[in-house]
Amino acid sequence: MSTPEHPTRGGTAARQPGHSRMLRNIVLCGLLAMGGASAVHAAEIWRWIDRFGYTHYTQAVDIPEPYRASAERADTPLPPGTRACLVAWHRFAASQACFDAYRVVGGGLKPEAFQRCKELPEPEPCR
Repeated sequence: MSTPEHPTRGGTAARQPGHSRMLRNIVLCGLLAMGGASAVHAAEIWRWIDRFGYTHYTQAVDIPEPYRASAERADTPLPPGTRACLVAWHRFAASQACFDAYRVVGGGLKPEAFQRCKELPEPEPCR
């Protein structure tokens, strides 16, 4: 019975120079590509007003068809003369919509949410 010259633990692939490094780089590139796609998608928060006059902040895919033409990006300035209190609430709502894209089933948030969304405190009620 002969003993192999180069014993390996994980099969022959573990002993081939550069193979595991190349595989790791391919996997990392794939993960980065997927993460980059979700970052672009999640950053696109839109503001739209329904037929009852309520303002909504959602991702573009969640805007009902009748309101898509009038929707605008959430970072579009509000009309001149909008009270500072309302501006603060609109910013807060847009921030919450951004975080919604990173919520998990148990109610927690994925760590990258804090890198891609701006966390804002809840504003005081308008008077």
